[in-house]
Amino acid sequence: MMKVTFLGSGCWQGIPAPFGDDEISQSVEWNSKDFRFRTSLSITTDKGKHILVEATPDVRLQSWKFKVGKPDAILISHWHWDHLFGLLDLDYFAYKNRLVVYGNEVTKKWYDDRISHINVDFRLFKSHDSFVIDNVKITPFTVDHVEETNGFMFEDTLTGKRLAYLADLFELPPVTVDLINDIETIIMDATYIESDIDDDSTHLKKDQIIPFLGNLKAEEIILTNIGSYQGLTHNDLERRFKKYTIAYDGMSRIFL
Repeated sequence: MMKVTFLGSGCWQGIPAPFGDDEISQSVEWNSKDFRFRTSLSITTDKGKHILVEATPDVRLQSWKFKVGKPDAILISHWHWDHLFGLLDLDYFAYKNRLVVYGNEVTKKWYDDRISHINVDFRLFKSHDSFVIDNVKITPFTVDHVEETNGFMFEDTLTGKRLAYLADLFELPPVTVDLINDIETIIMDATYIESDIDDDSTHLKKDQIIPFLGNLKAEEIILTNIGSYQGLTHNDLERRFKKYTIAYDGMSRIFL
């Protein structure tokens, strides 16, 4: 068994955006599907071990809202602040409870240079070198976003069920496409799925995402990293992209 819960489904600024800088942020309610912490996953193994994917700036409230206990491991896809710098919010907790954090070499350098006072056991991984936590085999793989960005494939060693988490990206190397082909579930960056922003070369753009998704082979594709600047509610997105699942905070999948 492997249970996956979205602790957050929002883009880098979350919803509501700072200072309510758009119509959705001004009207969003705490428990609605339009309220989104920054994207993060909680993965529970067969024996109850807890894997946290991304340490977002919302980690304190995420752990409280969704009753998440101390993680047995924290996986960081890359060094951007909305994925790594939530560790700052865990300063005193980490002092009392040594946290195990997995990341690549560039992420480790950012940790060493900026927040190494946070007491963690930082363990390096390399793309395509798998490691196992309980019954979950974790394979980091490369995605094209910024220097050294990883996604993760999670495989239940008891059932063979697989999940791919694609962090922020604008392209996938062929070796990654081959790895995640014909997988059960893909969690996919949809930061600019309905935005005309053209000055960010590190993400797929509005007219690129759907063709990109069409080339992915999976039983289910879940879209996350949702922003309020698109002007679309959760219901709007579900109506517009019926072929895909729109993530929301608290959404779970159990792989048996």
